[in-house]
Amino acid sequence: MPIVLICLMLLYAGMAVFVWLHHKKRDGRPYPLKTELAVLAPALLLQGAVLFLPVLHDRVLVMGFGYSVSLIVWLMLMMYCLGSFFYNLRGLQLLLYPCAALSLLLAAVFPGKFTGYQISDWPFMLHVGASLLAYGLFGIVTLLAVLVLLLNRNLHKKKFSPLVSFLPPLLSLEKLMFQGIWAGFLLLTYSVISGTFFAETVFGKPFAFTHKSVFGILSWLIYGGLLLKHGMTAWRGKKAAVWTIIGFVSLMLAYVGSKFVLEIILHR
Repeated sequence: MPIVLICLMLLYAGMAVFVWLHHKKRDGRPYPLKTELAVLAPALLLQGAVLFLPVLHDRVLVMGFGYSVSLIVWLMLMMYCLGSFFYNLRGLQLLLYPCAALSLLLAAVFPGKFTGYQISDWPFMLHVGASLLAYGLFGIVTLLAVLVLLLNRNLHKKKFSPLVSFLPPLLSLEKLMFQGIWAGFLLLTYSVISGTFFAETVFGKPFAFTHKSVFGILSWLIYGGLLLKHGMTAWRGKKAAVWTIIGFVSLMLAYVGSKFVLEIILHR
């Protein structure tokens, strides 16, 4: 399926250029969200077919490096597409579409080792499903945190920036960011508990402190601390956004980072 991946990569790159050019214009025209979603929806269906048809055909879960990255970004795109009907997510496309194009490039260049896991193992599948959904949510949250930092920076400039008029208000972005952290934290909590206290049932072997488990628990502590401080002191702003990004970096190191090191660098 490399040709399909390349076509999708070019489509997402084109959409990224379109959004960037539109946000730079100052003619007052509203953003054509319906047109964008009309193009995005069939692209997501095609990418979903590329990702899931091999899984359904062979009844094994493919967890190679490139596959994992493209699956996480596909989940992020799906969440953006569905969330656009309920929330004002304008501006997220500026970062999301370049990430989507880059993820498909990685999937084409570094497919990784296609290690299969039986999808009939329900404890394991629930653990993986919760983990992937948490990755997708925290990916969206991290992009929102980057937008918060950019908007903060532009609001403090005396010179007008088109980014300020294109993005939603700062408080709305921060509210969405913390709502996303709450949802992702619940999924991550299930993933950490099932992978730690029920490791024998999920993985068929006792829990061990590995690089994956250490970074997974660390990211859980970072997000939990963020929510606790926000709930107690209404903490927000640049520092909260920075710690949100740090939490996602830790989460990426827990699984995708280890996949990259093992499969791409060490060829194991």
